[in-house]
Amino acid sequence: MADICRIMRMSTEKGLWPANEADDGSTFITRTFDTLTKAVDEALNLERDLSHSLAWDPASTGIQEAAEAKWQDCLKLSGDILTAQMVSAEDLPMQRMSMLLHFLIESESLDEALRFQQLMHEHRDLFTTDDPGVREALNRAARQVDAVVEMAVTAPEFAPV
Repeated sequence: MADICRIMRMSTEKGLWPANEADDGSTFITRTFDTLTKAVDEALNLERDLSHSLAWDPASTGIQEAAEAKWQDCLKLSGDILTAQMVSAEDLPMQRMSMLLHFLIESESLDEALRFQQLMHEHRDLFTTDDPGVREALNRAARQVDAVVEMAVTAPEFAPV
C-alpha cells in the first residue's frame, strides 16, 4: 500500500505545474493562441475546399459541417484566450488579436469584416511585442485576418460561422 501511494505521489508531482505557465515558459494564452491559429488555418482550408468547383459533389457534404465545427472551435479558443488571466506582457497583444479574430469570425457582412481588417491595420501597435516568437504568431494571425477578409470579398456568401 505504501508503494502505491508513493507511486501516485510521484506521478502527481509532474502535474503540479501552475496552470498558467509551462516548463518552457509559455503561458496558457501563448499555447492556446498557437492552437487557435492552427484551427483558423484548418477552417480556411475547409472553406477553400468548399469554394472549389467540386463543392457541389454530394460526397463533399461533410466539408460544410466540418468547416462550421472548426469555426466554432475557433470561437471557443478565442473565448478561452479572452477570459484567461494574463501572466506576461506578451499575453495582451495575443488577447487583443484573439478578440479581433473572434469578432471577425462572428461578422455577418462583408462591410463588418472589412472594418475589422481596417482596425487591425490602423492599430498595428496594439498587436506588437518584442518577443520574436509571439511577434511571429501575431503576424500569422494578421495574415489569417487578411485571408478571411479576402475570402469574404471573393465569395460574398462566405461567412465563417
